[in-house]
Amino acid sequence: MALEHVAQGQTRFFTPGVAPDPRGILLGRVCLMTFPTLEGAVSWLRLYSSEAALDELIANLSITKAKTALGSREIIIQIPAVTSYAADRAARLARLVGGAIYTGTAKHFVKYRDDRSPFGYDAIDIGTMPAQADFMVHGDEFAQAYMREGELPFAKLLFRLSIRKLPGGEKLAPEDRADLFLAVAHGLADGIIRYLWRNRVEAQAGLFTPRSGSAFDDHARDRGYMWIRARNLPERILALFVGTPGIDVFRPAGANAAVAVGYEHPIDLASCQSVFPPDTFHVFWPADRVDVLPGPLALSDIGDLTRVDMEIEKPRDPGQLTGGGAEPIGVELRLATAMGPPRRVVATLIALEHAIRLKRILFVLPPVSLRGHRVAVTDRGILVIGSENLDVIPLGQLLCELTPGLLVPLGMDVVPRVSPEVLARALGHAAGTVTVFTSDQRPFQVPESAFTTLERRSLAKLEAERATLEDFTAEPSVEAQVTNDAVGRFALWGFPDAPDRKLLPSGDASVKREK
Repeated sequence: MALEHVAQGQTRFFTPGVAPDPRGILLGRVCLMTFPTLEGAVSWLRLYSSEAALDELIANLSITKAKTALGSREIIIQIPAVTSYAADRAARLARLVGGAIYTGTAKHFVKYRDDRSPFGYDAIDIGTMPAQADFMVHGDEFAQAYMREGELPFAKLLFRLSIRKLPGGEKLAPEDRADLFLAVAHGLADGIIRYLWRNRVEAQAGLFTPRSGSAFDDHARDRGYMWIRARNLPERILALFVGTPGIDVFRPAGANAAVAVGYEHPIDLASCQSVFPPDTFHVFWPADRVDVLPGPLALSDIGDLTRVDMEIEKPRDPGQLTGGGAEPIGVELRLATAMGPPRRVVATLIALEHAIRLKRILFVLPPVSLRGHRVAVTDRGILVIGSENLDVIPLGQLLCELTPGLLVPLGMDVVPRVSPEVLARALGHAAGTVTVFTSDQRPFQVPESAFTTLERRSLAKLEAERATLEDFTAEPSVEAQVTNDAVGRFALWGFPDAPDRKLLPSGDASVKREK
């Protein structure tokens, strides 16, 4: 048994069920990957879900436990060969975790392309498949038959995997604290709702009881709790809740699932949302516990659940207490060297006199940088904001982000070091506005509407001349005359005035040219 390299433009193959795709790569209807252990298959699913959506494959994805003729057992993952690009990603990740990948349609699968054969492989001699074999793979110098022993549904595998603890996962960035869930025991529910309301945390709450696993599950009613969805939870409150018994904090993982803070599921749950029914909400706890709540979640604003009876005393004027005007306690904002680790560069402020240099750099930037960056031209300079780490433009003052839309020079920090929320409120910074601190201590603001993509801004206005249409219709000459002469009985033999014919075929006298 041997394989041969597929040539570019080849159309005839020995392997049944394969054909070249538009790129000329040999591809069947499915791709089949073999792994020696279940851990390798889970590792492939984990890597693929972090790069692309598994929802594109789940409809035709199967996980099979198979046995070889020698008695060894392997895990087989079969996915639809949507495109050769998806197959290339699957092949790269399968080889990374020690698996092999093949392509085919029914029972015979040939090795997928690699660096040695960019257009794939074709089996020279298929041979006869053993009677008990369900399918066969053809590799370098070998052919292996497999017998199916059982199917492992993807959904069953997903819920059997344990979530893994992340070192330092309890400390969340501001964008990660924008949307969190709290599972609060019944005895603490009222106090937590009042605490959140007093700290002006936007939240909604509802009472839920996990669905019973069976008709004999008498303890499902005892596992009920208050489920609270909190928005932009402050860091100090998050640290308090994480360390309080009876309060568990979760991060959303897609529309119908949540995972405990500080933990991570091996497979990205957001990439396989089709596994979760739309009328359920799955909560992944530590210690292999998964609660299924009825969905969609019906939550009420905590402001409607809080009853507060308080008499607030109006403060008196400080001048009435001291007999004179009160001294102001406000301090001026300044820039100082940052104490923490360097932040990610998200923008740069380029002086107007360096605009010509920026234009030259645009010619060498890759297309993804032109599309992902935004630019606004102001009297303070050219402000360029990137979607990723903006280090491809070596011009201007590099800027990092304190909070969304609030930019400071790289390596600098604003003192006094108040929270970003307080700083934004003091500056009048809101959504739809970009506030920039510069080294000259003069912050300025630019509306989001003033930004355009760098790709659109890089093109100057093009002038196209309109072409003039010319009429080449021939006009008849006034001197032209049409004469209809008799052509004789033998018209197809040529006209009498032809220089090479002096006599008619019948031997008649020559016909003189009429003038």
